[in-house]
Amino acid sequence: MLINKIPAPVITKEHGSWAVLLVPIFASAGVAGMLTVNFFFLVLSSLAFFLAYTPGHTLLRQYFGSNQHQEKVEQAKFWTVTYLAIGITFALRLLITGYTLLILFGGLAVISFLGNFFLTRRYSKSIGSDLLAAAGLTLGGPSAYYVLTDRVDSTALLLYIFNFLFFGCSVFYVHMKIRASGTKKSGMTWVDKISFGKLNLVYHIAVVSLVGTLVALHSTSIIALLAFGPMFVHAVFGTLKLSGKVRFKNLGFLLLAQSVVFGVLLTLVEWK
Repeated sequence: MLINKIPAPVITKEHGSWAVLLVPIFASAGVAGMLTVNFFFLVLSSLAFFLAYTPGHTLLRQYFGSNQHQEKVEQAKFWTVTYLAIGITFALRLLITGYTLLILFGGLAVISFLGNFFLTRRYSKSIGSDLLAAAGLTLGGPSAYYVLTDRVDSTALLLYIFNFLFFGCSVFYVHMKIRASGTKKSGMTWVDKISFGKLNLVYHIAVVSLVGTLVALHSTSIIALLAFGPMFVHAVFGTLKLSGKVRFKNLGFLLLAQSVVFGVLLTLVEWK
């Protein structure tokens, strides 16, 4: 039977990446204050391209000389083609409608995908590769805003910047936890905590300072700063309480909850 010849779907195991994709998209819908058929076409197209990420990486690794099991390669070929076909179908519908700037957003997403691949190929999973992935995934925010409002303006730009900065917070925090977990220490000295957490703290302080400056310049409202509050507090508290014992499942749920709160608060910002 045909169904027996279809390989099992390839789904990313990085569950947090779903939030990085979907929160900016739906937060932008909240900012725009509407939902349209074209918006849902964008969601379906974005999901399909997103799903193509994992099997696409498998094929690129095979192409660049990392020999893998043939069955895995065939599975990756099938689902890469399937996901891309679905994504392109819905994207073409939007392009025909007149949303030609999506070509620019798509091109930037491809650059992000390739940059992430080459970094992970050389350095394995790193802060740089994860930031590149976040830079690509959060493009869904301004894309959704564009499809809903027919505009790419300062609001679209700030939506992208805020989403990228926020999910960058998760990147630095999680990598701090990964490094700490490698020590297996139940307790750490202050020197250890600062050593593992300095990049995390510097990034969060820089982000809050930047958003605070935008608020002071009246480029955005105080709610934008409040949106980063839970993550900032969590980052500082998590550094002060750092240990080698990390419950990554619980951490994932907590970061997801913070992402949802952030997305909701973004919709309450007074956009210029």
